[in-house]
Amino acid sequence: MERLLRLVEEQGIIVERCFLYPPIDAFYFYEPGTKPVITIGKHISDSRLLRVILAHELGHHFTSVGNTLYEHLCYSDVLRTGKAERIAAKWAAEFLMPEDVLVAAISAGLRDHSEIAEHFGVTEELADYRVRTLFGLV
Repeated sequence: MERLLRLVEEQGIIVERCFLYPPIDAFYFYEPGTKPVITIGKHISDSRLLRVILAHELGHHFTSVGNTLYEHLCYSDVLRTGKAERIAAKWAAEFLMPEDVLVAAISAGLRDHSEIAEHFGVTEELADYRVRTLFGLV
């Protein structure tokens, strides 16, 4: 989480927690001339999910052009949504599970998505997605 928070600080991004109506978990907003804002719902309490969501929203910061707010922002739907969502998810997965570290972990014996998720402190969904993208299965 420290690397994520350092990036937030370096980029001058405001991160706020507020009440969001599920299924909306979070969103990224940027308007030229203002500071970028990442808003994460207070209902997100799981530390792994919080880490993944923050990385995903940072992925929007680094990969999206313009302001892209979606009606379906529930993290469980992220991998099934539009191109900007897929690109942000890919950025988050690669940032949280760099290829060399992931390959080393798999070589050291981590075999299933739950072991990989535990090792990297991410959700099983993101671990599954990262492994599939690593081996060209997406």
